[in-house]
Amino acid sequence: MFGLCFTDDASKYFDLELSYITASPLGVPQQVIAVNGNFPGPTINVTTNENVFVNVRNKLDENALVTWPGVQMRRTSWQDGVLGTNCPIPPTWNWTYNFQVKDQIGSFFYFPSLNFQRAAGGFGSFIITNRKVISLPYKMPDGDIVISIGDWYTKNHTALRTALDMGKDLGMPDGVLINGKGPYQYNASVPDGINYETISVDPGKTYRIHVHNVGVSTCLNFRIQNHKLLLAETEGYYTQQNNFTSLDIHVGQSYSFLVTMDQNASSDYYIVASPRFVNQTVWQRVTGVAILHYSNSKGKAIGSLPDPPNDFYDKSYVVNEAISIRMLEIEHL
Repeated sequence: MFGLCFTDDASKYFDLELSYITASPLGVPQQVIAVNGNFPGPTINVTTNENVFVNVRNKLDENALVTWPGVQMRRTSWQDGVLGTNCPIPPTWNWTYNFQVKDQIGSFFYFPSLNFQRAAGGFGSFIITNRKVISLPYKMPDGDIVISIGDWYTKNHTALRTALDMGKDLGMPDGVLINGKGPYQYNASVPDGINYETISVDPGKTYRIHVHNVGVSTCLNFRIQNHKLLLAETEGYYTQQNNFTSLDIHVGQSYSFLVTMDQNASSDYYIVASPRFVNQTVWQRVTGVAILHYSNSKGKAIGSLPDPPNDFYDKSYVVNEAISIRMLEIEHL
């Protein structure tokens, strides 16, 4: 085994430590996998062409690997972090991944790839930005925001893994998390006392929002009350810029949106991630809700949650939505 070092380009170094902590994202104490003591884990920010070194230390009680799906491992396939290309990292051991990010840009995420550990967490955002010599196909945003959405079970990952090994279905999730937190109490069906995510913004500014579906089985529809989502990038490529009121994000997918904070600050606004292709009445409790808070907001979010797509009579909706997303042809340097 050997490593490749690309000495003409800059290098970035990161340390990730996987460990168990107790958290209560849905109000029920449970074991989750933290990265550097945090759930979710830290964001890895790199620039095109940089050499990336990630030292992963395994403090779990079982073998582990960390993978970065969608990031192309050109001539470094053994750094992909999946069984078959990597040997597992035993408990208490560490392994340093070494790969170069080439001309891909945008939103990705990392997670543990063995033993269904991703159902317990261990995930974080992985963002690749342009070198300065490459111009953006849009005006530089005023800031970046990372949002991880995903279905969540209060059973630990070993119990879920055992059920799958026995041929059983996972069943309906217990909830949907947004940045590792449970839903805002938007109505009486949501238990009191659950810690929810609040994202603070300034009025008039435009933010690049990176959204990842880090769940295990559920497609989620993402939307922000009264705000348009201008799609700008998906998993390595800029896209033709189309406005959406909501977008389906399947498990493992990532998108970047440009969102301008152009609404009245009389109240906060709902950020929603809800399951798709299910009985909405039965699955109503499986809805992630966070808060978008303007710095000059005068009150709490009000009204009903923004509606998901109503495609009961239009089964081609999801297909048409997907094929409307087109890559933008630009020259990479």
